Amino acid sequence: MSNYGCFLIAEIGSTHDGKRKQMSEAIQIAQGAGANAIKFQWTSTPNKLAMRRQAEEYLWAYEKIAFPIEWLAELKHEADRTGIAWLCTVYLPEDIAVIASLVQQFKISSFEAMDEKFVKLHEIYNKPIILSVPGHDKPFYVGRALLLHCVSAYPAPTDEMNLSVLRGHDGLSDHSAHPWMGALAVAAGAHIIEVHFRLDSTDPANPDYGHSLSPAQLRQYIQNVRFAEAAMGDGVKRLTPSEERWAKYRIRA
Repeated sequence: MSNYGCFLIAEIGSTHDGKRKQMSEAIQIAQGAGANAIKFQWTSTPNKLAMRRQAEEYLWAYEKIAFPIEWLAELKHEADRTGIAWLCTVYLPEDIAVIASLVQQFKISSFEAMDEKFVKLHEIYNKPIILSVPGHDKPFYVGRALLLHCVSAYPAPTDEMNLSVLRGHDGLSDHSAHPWMGALAVAAGAHIIEVHFRLDSTDPANPDYGHSLSPAQLRQYIQNVRFAEAAMGDGVKRLTPSEERWAKYRIRA
């Protein structure tokens, strides 16, 4: 997926506040911070999404990701020109076809991960699937999907992240907003990380604000991930270049 060991997805969520200019700015921020991909969320019908999830109290939040359908292709082309992969998560069955031609791979939210019919609708397009798995559920899906451990709380408390379970997953969907969580996930075996970020101009009342990194924090987060990758190495025990000059002093019985 990446020249690096870890494919890092910068998730803008709704922190663009529904403003087209901020969406373009987000693409630039994600690319400049060193992310491999930027991911948006989109729904065609907020009311239907609220009903589907039985979450009428969050209708106001879903309305923030219901931007004009024409913007999807525009944002994808902007990402292409910027040199970053473009992803988009949808939540209604009819919306899958809308984004299918625009994404190289699908990303499915933890709240839809146990909906087998919904997940299998993505399979029709024969593209890779990244699937967030809630911390309390075991996925039914054992096909080609790449599984991300996810604590579905916003923000997710550090002492509930349970990174040890990454041994049975491909990566982490991180809602902790902690600058070192991605690096710790790499040490635990993650090779995909999804992390939320925002703009400096994002409204603090935005539903995704509290679990999203600022642009400066996103840059630091990704630097920490790359630091962890370098420190982890390839797992092969060998004489390193820095050890060579000292090797002659070793005592061998």
